Amino acid sequence: MALAKYKRVRHENHFVAVGDDVFVRWNFNGLDAATRAQVHSLVSSVAGRIAYFGRAESVCELSVEDESPVNSNEVRVAIQHNQPARRIGPGYRDVFCPNPIDFQATDLWKRRESEIDDRLAKKHLVQDLIDTPQPLPDGSAWFSYRMPEGWPQQWVVRHAAKPRRKIRCDRVISHFLEFSLQCRIPVPVKHTVSIAEMFRESAIRNHRSPSFALSGHDRPDDVDGNHIHAFYLPQPDPSRQHLIKLRVQSIYGFTQREVNAMMSVGALRWAGGRFPARPVLLRLEREIPKIEPATVWQSLTPFVPPRHWYRKKIAEARVRDSDSPERQFRVSLGEAGVETSDVVITRFEFEQSTWDVCKVHLPKHIRDANAEPDRRIGIFLRASFPRPVILPFPVLGHSSHFGLGQFVAADLSR
Repeated sequence: MALAKYKRVRHENHFVAVGDDVFVRWNFNGLDAATRAQVHSLVSSVAGRIAYFGRAESVCELSVEDESPVNSNEVRVAIQHNQPARRIGPGYRDVFCPNPIDFQATDLWKRRESEIDDRLAKKHLVQDLIDTPQPLPDGSAWFSYRMPEGWPQQWVVRHAAKPRRKIRCDRVISHFLEFSLQCRIPVPVKHTVSIAEMFRESAIRNHRSPSFALSGHDRPDDVDGNHIHAFYLPQPDPSRQHLIKLRVQSIYGFTQREVNAMMSVGALRWAGGRFPARPVLLRLEREIPKIEPATVWQSLTPFVPPRHWYRKKIAEARVRDSDSPERQFRVSLGEAGVETSDVVITRFEFEQSTWDVCKVHLPKHIRDANAEPDRRIGIFLRASFPRPVILPFPVLGHSSHFGLGQFVAADLSR
């Protein structure tokens, strides 16, 4: 048994689990038979409904016995002048209990103030204790119990702590995480890139050391391949008007520290920050979920061509064929390893338009120099194949690492 003191309250950090039966005896001397029968019935009814009892709500079974075994050990309360007394010593243990002589049920939630009408609202006991400290709540007392011989040495059971398995700090534990975006108001889809950028920046800041998986920078010398670091993909709701989730996936994978950094991301203060969105982890997968083949794939978020494709006004349709969104999308599919010789690419309308103005992600040096505008035209595209295919990379185009250019199977789209 170990004790610790926190301010004025004593806490016990270790407890004894009793394996044998525990008997609690009441003395009803002076009570008539009818009162005893009533108490017996009441206690029996209460005991039959209790399955958890004691410290930390241990599983237990309570029953009422008319007589306790003759040879059972008894723990007695120290009594002086017919009153419970405190007898602090090596063979006693103080237990805070209701005082059976004085306790009233209302002591559980209010202090006694006889001069005030009971119908008036009273302070809650806890708040009252905070506002006006008192040595003991009304109706309570300290009882000192004499413990069995050999206590506490013979009652202490110590278990050796299991050695924690050391996990290599560079071992990959996950390739896919999904977060819920908790916000008091819906987050419009036009903030897709902003949400992804803020989450990424916060995760990198929490990690505190260079991370290729999170940032895409500081690539290790032994790592090859493109687009293997993290994709931050906000997910719209079925109406495609508001963001409700954020998926983070990486072919390279995330270590425990990187996962902890993402789980520690706090409020994402979009559009001024009055109503921040807070990411809450929904699931963590060791591998990226498998993608099922489909014959038709269409935009979940607008596809922004990697190169500028329009000249002056869109309405004038001044677009070179090599720069058209359809042509650039076909090239992106080919770079992802998809056969494009027989694919049919068309535009489809969403919210009565086939295009949208999208905020895009720009590297810091370009953003600081104002070398490019951070708004571009995104197109809603549909790709139809003669046979089911799998898009090995269902995120294509400009700012694809930040949620733009997501594609889903048309028969599975929400």
